[in-house]
Amino acid sequence: MNSMTRTIETQAIHWPSVIRHYRLSKGLKQAALAHDLDVTQTMVSRWESGMALPSPRIQERIFDLYWSSHTSVSRAAWMDRIGRHPSLVAVIDGRGRIERASRGLVRTLGCERHAVEGRYLAEAFQGDLVDLFDTFDTSGFFEGRVASAESMDRIEFLPPGKGAPVTRLVHGLHRPTFLPGPRIVWLLSAAEVTQAVFDDVRLRLGGPRVIRKGI
Repeated sequence: MNSMTRTIETQAIHWPSVIRHYRLSKGLKQAALAHDLDVTQTMVSRWESGMALPSPRIQERIFDLYWSSHTSVSRAAWMDRIGRHPSLVAVIDGRGRIERASRGLVRTLGCERHAVEGRYLAEAFQGDLVDLFDTFDTSGFFEGRVASAESMDRIEFLPPGKGAPVTRLVHGLHRPTFLPGPRIVWLLSAAEVTQAVFDDVRLRLGGPRVIRKGI
C-alpha cells in the first residue's frame, strides 16, 4: 500500500503474539506473567489463545513491561536520544511516517532534519526502503507478529523540491518498539556499506531481507 495515500489506521495489534513473545523472551511461565499483571493464569492463557482481549489498562501495562525491559529512560528521553544519535537511526510509524531521524541519518543524506522528519517513506524515498515498509505492513510487523528483521537496502532519498536523489547502500537491523497508545513503531538502525559488502551480505541473507517472525 502506498504510504503517501494511506489514511486508515494501522491494523489492530495481535495481542496473542505480543504477549507470548514478551513472556517467552523473558523466560516467564504464564503464572509469573499473571503475577506481574495482577491477573489470573487463566486470563493470560485466554489472551494467548486469542479467546479474550486484554483491557486497555492491561494493554498499556504490557507495553510498559516491554519498555522497561529494554531501557530505563522515558519515551520522550529515548526519542530525544534517537535524534542525537551519530549512526543511521529512524523511528517510523505504522503509516510509514518518519517520526524521528538521527543526526547521523540526516548527515548521511546531506539534508536538514525537516527534510526527513514528518514525511512519509514513499514521499521521501524510493526503492528498497519503501519495499521494506510494504513487507513489514503485510507481514504484521506493526501488529506485533514480527520479532526482528535484517536487510540490505539501496536507499534513494528524494530531497524536497528539485534536488538530485541521494543513493546509499546500507545494512539495516529492524525491531518493533512499543509506545503509548498502545502502538508499535519501527526502529530502523543501519550502517552504510560498500558495494562489495552489500553483495556479500545479500548473498548470505538469500535476498534483500530476512523477517524473523514472533512466536
